[in-house]
Amino acid sequence: MDILNLLLIIIIVILLIYCTRLKLRQPLQDHPILPNSDLSVKVSNNDIMHCIRNTAVHFNTLMEENHLEFSIKCNPDSMMGWTDTDKIDKIILLLLSDMAQHTPSGGKVMLEASTNTKYDHITISFNDTGSKLPGTGLTLVSQLVSLHHGTLNSNYYEGHGNSIYIELPIKKEAYQFQPGDNEAILPTEQLSTFHIPNDIALNVPTIQLPKDADIDKKTLESIVQEAYESPDQKFLQRAINCVQEHIDDSDYDRETFAADMGASPSSLYNKIRALTGKSITNFIRDIRIQAACRMAKENPDLRISDIAYRVGFRDPKYFATSFKRVIGTQPKEYFEKLRAE
Repeated sequence: MDILNLLLIIIIVILLIYCTRLKLRQPLQDHPILPNSDLSVKVSNNDIMHCIRNTAVHFNTLMEENHLEFSIKCNPDSMMGWTDTDKIDKIILLLLSDMAQHTPSGGKVMLEASTNTKYDHITISFNDTGSKLPGTGLTLVSQLVSLHHGTLNSNYYEGHGNSIYIELPIKKEAYQFQPGDNEAILPTEQLSTFHIPNDIALNVPTIQLPKDADIDKKTLESIVQEAYESPDQKFLQRAINCVQEHIDDSDYDRETFAADMGASPSSLYNKIRALTGKSITNFIRDIRIQAACRMAKENPDLRISDIAYRVGFRDPKYFATSFKRVIGTQPKEYFEKLRAE
């Protein structure tokens, strides 16, 4: 183990002790940055703004307890892009935790996320009116940003506070593979393993045959039954059922989902990612869109906005954006085709 890795582990341990003393409430305690954390980037196509907002809002309680004015702004409200949501979660957790600790009562903490005019990069800015942040948290954030091919600029202005700007690429082309392998070359020519999962089919779960299935001696029905009885398939089906039971609840987020599944948000995230290649947010989104398609087929005369509300979307415009991302066409075109049939 070289000195740099040893130093990084020491920093992580210090941060764990530090976060514990902050007495952060769930789900923040479910996002530990462990010494053996995966230091590779695993990107997938996500609604970046939705992910950022969902993570940041969990600091509302902590900010209120510290009597801080806390604001979150995302422009646009919805933006699809290729990111490692787990790494972004950790960046937000580290910086907002530090700012909450080092900003005096009555101060301000602000998070803003925006895209550039080409929509190929996202900028996340953190500003406060507190004292200078310790270098330990910024060092680890810098490592996470570098792994994501991004850049970080941090400044402290005496009497005014901290300003941190993070820029990350969000196009798939930013994560280029060498032919025939699974490694991507970072701008610093440092090799890091990347895994970019393809989008799974909408009608999850898929049936996976048991490894020891003897097709020649068993009927198709028995093979399918075995597949559905596997632990992973049972877990996935239970997760789908759980979301479907709350399909019209726009407040049903990954924390509530995790509680219903009897798991921490981070554990559920890892499990869903392993089984489907999706984040929890996209997993819930796709089930909502699937339900919308069923409603449209059963009653093509329903208004798009009515269906959007019935499947848990507060904003019909965001529903339309999500629908096109998953189905490949606008809901209006999809509904008109159903009516024509």
